[in-house]
Amino acid sequence: MALVEVSQLQVAFGEKTAVSAASFTIEKGETFSLIGESGCGKSTLLRVLAGLQRQWSGNLRLLGENLKPDARFTGALRRNVQMVFQDPWASLHPNHTISRTLSEPLKIHGETQIAEKVAEALEQVGLAADAAKRYPHQLSGGQRQRVAIARALLLRPQLLLLDEPTSALDMSVQAEILNLLNRLKQQHGMTYLLVSHDADVIAHMSDRAAFMAHGQIQRVFDRQAMLNGEHRMG
Repeated sequence: MALVEVSQLQVAFGEKTAVSAASFTIEKGETFSLIGESGCGKSTLLRVLAGLQRQWSGNLRLLGENLKPDARFTGALRRNVQMVFQDPWASLHPNHTISRTLSEPLKIHGETQIAEKVAEALEQVGLAADAAKRYPHQLSGGQRQRVAIARALLLRPQLLLLDEPTSALDMSVQAEILNLLNRLKQQHGMTYLLVSHDADVIAHMSDRAAFMAHGQIQRVFDRQAMLNGEHRMG
């Protein structure tokens, strides 16, 4: 079953067209990736699917719901679509403890047993319970990204959007985070949409990948094509 259906999606910023007539589907339970050079429209597409970029045209169906431009995500959609950004600094408040940062989405959605759920989330991403008392500047880059992943997972989303989630990290930490994401996906039966410019990351993570250039999807690669290295095009 397709969890995401995008047809003829366009996004323009004034005279500049960032995404032109993009079409693709993402099946439930798969990791689908967008690959291409900076400025090709990958992150803009991700922001549309996250509900952050609300000016677009075309057809978009997400988790069985037909979306309209300019509409805010509400209810189940807001809960079931979460995003992890390239730089965890962008999503972690510098003056809030990790505990407060992780508690807020649970409180917004009326959850109970918040302290227990925060502790469980930290454990799932391989952080000690006492990390909850710390502030973002007291953690390493890899630890901050683990916190960002924990926060995205707290509400048990069906779709996780990953915008270059490891590109700001060194190679050894990158591998840890990617393996963590793969493990969590299996445990929770999630669907991933991953944006990356790194062909090795794409090959490691993806069931299928789409190559973007000039705001358009040029080609979709299946798993075998990626194993053959066909996605390493530019």
